[in-house]
Amino acid sequence: MIMKLAPTIVLLGSLLTAGSIQAKWSRIPIIKEKPVNTITGPASNASLDSSSGFGHVDSIFSSDITASSTVSAGKSFVLINLGKPVLISSSSFVNDGIEGRATLSASADKSGWAVLEEKVFSAADRTVEFKFAGMQAKFVKLELALSKGGIIRTLQFFGAATDKGYAVKQSADGKSGKPADLINGLGGARVVYAAPKPANGLDTAITYNKFAFPESDEKYRTIIYDFGQLRILNEFASVHSPRPVRFEVFAFDNLPEKEDWRGRMTFDPSDFGNLSPVAVAEDTRGTGSLKAKPAKSVKTRYLALRWEPEFNPPDFQCTGSAGGNVMNIVTTNTVIVTNADGTKSVITVTVGDAHGAGAATSDVKPDNAGQMVAQGDARSSDTTVVTTSTYAQGVDPTDPNSVPISTTTTTGTSTVTVTTQSDGTVVTTSSSTTTDDSGNTTTTTITETKDPQTGETTTAVTQTTTDPEGNTTTTENTNTGAGGNNSQTSTTGTNGDGNLAGGSSPSPGGNGSLSANAGNTNSTGANTNTITPVATSP
Repeated sequence: MIMKLAPTIVLLGSLLTAGSIQAKWSRIPIIKEKPVNTITGPASNASLDSSSGFGHVDSIFSSDITASSTVSAGKSFVLINLGKPVLISSSSFVNDGIEGRATLSASADKSGWAVLEEKVFSAADRTVEFKFAGMQAKFVKLELALSKGGIIRTLQFFGAATDKGYAVKQSADGKSGKPADLINGLGGARVVYAAPKPANGLDTAITYNKFAFPESDEKYRTIIYDFGQLRILNEFASVHSPRPVRFEVFAFDNLPEKEDWRGRMTFDPSDFGNLSPVAVAEDTRGTGSLKAKPAKSVKTRYLALRWEPEFNPPDFQCTGSAGGNVMNIVTTNTVIVTNADGTKSVITVTVGDAHGAGAATSDVKPDNAGQMVAQGDARSSDTTVVTTSTYAQGVDPTDPNSVPISTTTTTGTSTVTVTTQSDGTVVTTSSSTTTDDSGNTTTTTITETKDPQTGETTTAVTQTTTDPEGNTTTTENTNTGAGGNNSQTSTTGTNGDGNLAGGSSPSPGGNGSLSANAGNTNSTGANTNTITPVATSP
C-alpha cells in the first residue's frame, strides 16, 4: 500500500509546485506611448458648443471618471468643439441604464456632417463603443434617441493624440496645482500586471485602461501600475460593472519582482499579504462607481487596484483612476533667456518617453530606501534631454554661425557641460548619478581641462556617495598628462549605469565606487594619478 501511495504523493507534490509557479504573474511590457482622451485633461482644447436633453453636461469634460451626465428618454444631443482639427478614430461612453440608439457624427465647420457610426444598445450594455475610419474633425456630435433615460459617464474620443511629449510635474508636497487623473491622463502610468487575463484583449485593456475580466476562480481582479516615477496621490476612483464590490488600493515603495527561469520579471500575488491597503471603499448597492480617499496622501511609484466582486460574475468590467495635483506640464520647446550679465542662453527641452518623462528633475523626493531605489532607477531611465547653450554678450544666438561659449546637455541623471574660456581653454564637465539596491546614491563628476597652448589635459574625478541616512563620502582623483589620456590610471571606475565609459572617462566597474585605496599613487609614463579621500560627513 505504501509503495502505491508514493508515486501519488510525488505526483501531487509536482502539481502543487507547478501550481505555485503558475500563480506568479508575468510582467507586461511597457508601451512607449498611449492614446489620451481628446476632450479631457490639461492638454485638451475641447469645449461645449451646444446641447439639449443633457443634465450636468459639463461633467462630460471632467477628468473625474465617476462624473455623470443625466439623459432623459426621447431625443437629445451634445455638440463638442475640439478647438482645432484633430484626427479621431474611436469613441465610447459608460452606460448606466439608458437604452436606445446613438449616432456619432463629425464635421470640419458644422455646415456638413458625416455619420461616423450608429449603435443600438440596451440598458445591459455597460459600454457603448464606436469604431470607424480615422477622420479629421473640429466638431463632433453625439445624438441619442432613447426609450429609457439614465446616466452616461466617461465620454471619450481617441485618435492621434497621445501622451508623448509631455512631462507632468508635481510639487514636493503634492499640494500645489490642480487635480488631475494620473492614470488615464498624462501621468505616464503604465499597466505592468493584470490578473486574471482580460477577456477584451490585453493590448486593448492596457492601452485604454478598460478591463473586461472573465469569469474566474480568482477572488480578486487586480491591476498594477508603474507611474515611471514617484507620484503623490490623494484620491482613487472606480467605474465598474453595476454589482456590489469591495475596492482596495495598495502602494509599493519598490515593486517586489523576481526573475523567473526564462529571464522574465514576475510578481507573486501572495506579496499582497505583506501589505495593508492605503485606501478601501465598497459599492454595497452595486451602483457601478465609487471613490476611495486615503487617510493621508500616498507617495509611490507602483500602485495596485483590486476589485473583489460579491459573487463571481461572468463578465466584470472596470476602469480605475488615481488623482493627484499637477503643478505644471512641460512640453518640447525652445526659449531664449537674457542673463543678468548680458549673455543669452538658448534652452531646448526635448521631452522623452512619456513613461517617466521628467523624473530626473522631479521635486518629489523619496522617503525611504525602497523609494530611493525606485526613483533612482526612474531618474536614470528618463530620456528627456535639456540643452542649454550660452552665447557671449552681443552675439545673436539665432544666427546659425554663432558659437556658444558653453553648452550643457542633460539626459536623465547624466549632464555634460562644455565651456570655452576667453583664452581658448576648453573645460568639459560630465556628471552622472546612480542609486544601488541599498538606496546609496553616487554622483560622479569628471572635469577635463584642455590647455590650448600645450594640448595638455587635466582630468579631475570627484565621486560623492550618500547613504539612505544622509551620510556622505567624497573621493577625488586628479590626472594630468599630455593629450589627457586617462586610460592608464588605477581607477576601476564608476557605476556602469552612469554612461561614463566613453572617451577619457574612467572605465565602468559596475559597483558605483572608486576601488583604489586612499593615498595610493600610480605613475605610468607622463600620467600621475593620486586618489585622496576629501571628506566624510554625517
